[in-house]
Amino acid sequence: RLAPLNASLAGLPPTTVITAQIDPLRSEGEAFAKKLSAADVKVAYRNFEGVTHEFFGMGAVVPQAQEAMDVVVSALKAAFAGKNATN
Repeated sequence: RLAPLNASLAGLPPTTVITAQIDPLRSEGEAFAKKLSAADVKVAYRNFEGVTHEFFGMGAVVPQAQEAMDVVVSALKAAFAGKNATN
């Protein structure tokens, strides 16, 4: 079974982890972010309150979707520029 929480995370690049408050996977995402940090991986963790799993695809009706996309875009731009995201 593939499970990132069971893998060695040392040496991974800076990672952005986003979770939703109303999501059965939220606790796993939070644990993954903590394990990344414990492995000295630079991690940006953000939990969005009041939203469900897959809120990213609900931009027309969920205001936090655009904010989450902005976090991801910022992290990707920083990664491709060879920098760490600040979010």
